[in-house]
Amino acid sequence: MSVLVVGAINADLVVRVPSIAAPGSTVIATGSSTGPGGKGGNQAAAVARLGGECALIARVGPDFDPASLSDVDLTYLVRDTVPTGLAVVLVDELGENAITVVPGANANLCAADVPELPAAGVLLASLEVPLDAVLAAARSGRRFVLNPAPAVHLPPEMLSMVDVLVPNEHELAVLGSPAELLAAGVGAVVVTLGAAGCRIHRPGSTVDIPGHRVATVDTTGAGDAFCGALAWALDAGHDLEEAARLACAAGALATTAVGARAALPKAEDLTKLR
Repeated sequence: MSVLVVGAINADLVVRVPSIAAPGSTVIATGSSTGPGGKGGNQAAAVARLGGECALIARVGPDFDPASLSDVDLTYLVRDTVPTGLAVVLVDELGENAITVVPGANANLCAADVPELPAAGVLLASLEVPLDAVLAAARSGRRFVLNPAPAVHLPPEMLSMVDVLVPNEHELAVLGSPAELLAAGVGAVVVTLGAAGCRIHRPGSTVDIPGHRVATVDTTGAGDAFCGALAWALDAGHDLEEAARLACAAGALATTAVGARAALPKAEDLTKLR
């Protein structure tokens, strides 16, 4: 079995600030750094860090360095003539962030870039790439975990194929209530709640999974670590509640260093934190 990820690859510019500037104001940064990012790249890196087999479908520019995803199968990667995506990430003293993304090559990912795929395994996708590419991969019949970020209106066909939908509270407000999403055919809705953990909604039941107290430095990529760990755990045969517990641990640990991938945990780290 394996996890297949469909999503964006970006270069991240992380700027540390005392506070995130309000419109019309200026803030002097305390430092900056660069590193790999993008929801697709981060989620694939999270799966690989946990020891899972993972392949990635994405588009990148001529500036992409494959060493940034050295443990991920890049067979399906498509090279574009436009630059790799760019994300500017502002991180304040509490570890909260504000992110602006320049899509670059990500915007050109399309259904034609998705090859015929085996049905075995888990598909994990996010929405920093066009919907038609995600929908083409979803038709493979794999167990489909969708992180609807950024949140957009999802066509009925896609909702009917989603086994596990993983929005945060802001994204859920755009998509509709858990009851509405379940009625549309989604198998389960796992709402991430930041440090508070997550809440699993299934027809007829709701389960809360607690979060973990850690020394948070930067929340960038925490949701990607959660989603990667959830897909990895489901692929390994864990039920949804156990997978969500492991994912909560991964998301918490991912906040303990600056950058989206700097603190991605190994599998043994998850069991220590639980």
